[in-house]
Amino acid sequence: MQKIKALSITLACALSLFASSLVPAPASADANAASAKEWIQISARTSYYGETANGQPHGRGTIKWGEDKQYSGDFVNGKRTGTGKYMNQYQADDEEHKVVYNGSWTDDKMDGEGLQTHKVTLPDGTVRWNQLQKGTFKAGVFQSGYDVIHAVADPDYSFTYKNGKELLTIMGSNQNMKKAWAAASMFSVQYKNGSVNKSYSIFPASTAAEQRQNDAAKKYLKSIQNKINPHLLQFEALSKQVPLK
Repeated sequence: MQKIKALSITLACALSLFASSLVPAPASADANAASAKEWIQISARTSYYGETANGQPHGRGTIKWGEDKQYSGDFVNGKRTGTGKYMNQYQADDEEHKVVYNGSWTDDKMDGEGLQTHKVTLPDGTVRWNQLQKGTFKAGVFQSGYDVIHAVADPDYSFTYKNGKELLTIMGSNQNMKKAWAAASMFSVQYKNGSVNKSYSIFPASTAAEQRQNDAAKKYLKSIQNKINPHLLQFEALSKQVPLK
């Protein structure tokens, strides 16, 4: 199977994830109203079972959109708010996508601490892409934390850590990452933190000036290994959760 050359796939996991309110909240809805479990048929393909108040999801329950998409967790006045698990399986370009998010929600959007995975499987059953994002989400968008991608690519792993102005991106193997960092032998590394912007790759520099920049970056990155080691250990641990199988 031909390997892809880059990990810049545009993710489709946002499909239907951030739907608007499940059920319009009546003006008289009381968030503190007593809850009772019941079935609600929201539309021809959408149903809900769980706690309710004022005729809408409120409390703990499960909503299903057809057979392949559902959310189980907390609701407030008809919206996913609190903590819960969302799962969605769909077809795109003859590939099977499976998106799972488990974490915090506000007003039907991922918001707060959570973990999201996105697996893409080919028609022959081969997993082409497996991604994990662990950290903080805001209004449905991943904001900070760890992003690990394992794909049929060269190299096959991409690791990202971001937190405010700090950004670390590594492409290469998930094995012995501390040793590879110390030897400056990774496929590619980029580290940004405020005014600091250092990077290198395994490819030979085309000019003497570029080679000096690479050498300076390697020297600097080696000097901050103690700061980076916790991220390398986290990358290795998370990479075990995104197998290509």
